[in-house]
Amino acid sequence: MAFDWPGIVQREGEALGDAAGADLTAEVPAAPGWDTRELLRHVGFVHTRTSVILQTGTTERPSRKNGLLPEVPDGGILDWYRSALSTVVADLAAVDDPDRTVWTFFAPQQRAGFWPRRMAQETLIHRVDAEQAVGRPVGPIDPELAVDGVSEVFEVFVPAFAPGASPGDGRTVHLHATDAEGEWLIRFAPGGLAVEPGHAKGDAAVRAPAGDLLLWLWGRRPLEGLDVFGDPAAAGALRTVTVF
Repeated sequence: MAFDWPGIVQREGEALGDAAGADLTAEVPAAPGWDTRELLRHVGFVHTRTSVILQTGTTERPSRKNGLLPEVPDGGILDWYRSALSTVVADLAAVDDPDRTVWTFFAPQQRAGFWPRRMAQETLIHRVDAEQAVGRPVGPIDPELAVDGVSEVFEVFVPAFAPGASPGDGRTVHLHATDAEGEWLIRFAPGGLAVEPGHAKGDAAVRAPAGDLLLWLWGRRPLEGLDVFGDPAAAGALRTVTVF
């Protein structure tokens, strides 16, 4: 499915800013030690870094030390965040060569086309953080976008940040989205997870709307309330791998 990545970043980013702006001191449940001000600093920094990468075409990780990243301001954080959001949306929309080589944190995909999807999924998850922090109901998550987010967890984040985190005991977990086409069989292979899309029987099965599966994998909701079949310990073991 083709996604309007810049449009998603715009929509999710505006909702994030609106929620966080309601209380800049609210604690973020999924990130102990963060309040919504720090959340805005983080997301604004990530948006700014992505803009720098796309604007300059750097193949070096941007940082303040190498002069590619500016300092995050101490005051006016909400206005700064909204400005960074506007800039990154424009920069994502301007990507005309997805295969242009640029720096990313994921070695197999050093290309400009990596960033639109990543920014959409990043902004979505942190929009949920902002809503949970200020006590708002979590807004709807597009099922197809959530399926893509689950796939990204296994395609990008586990290989990049938890390549050897598998329990290695051969157990399997089947994830099944109930509101969109999305199924995965995850095997705890020695040295890493083996992930296959499609329907299969696992030692555990977790069935839920795609958005709930995504939020569970990212630690934004508990396993309770989802349909779990078979060995719940296997499902719990999967969640320990997706802690980044």
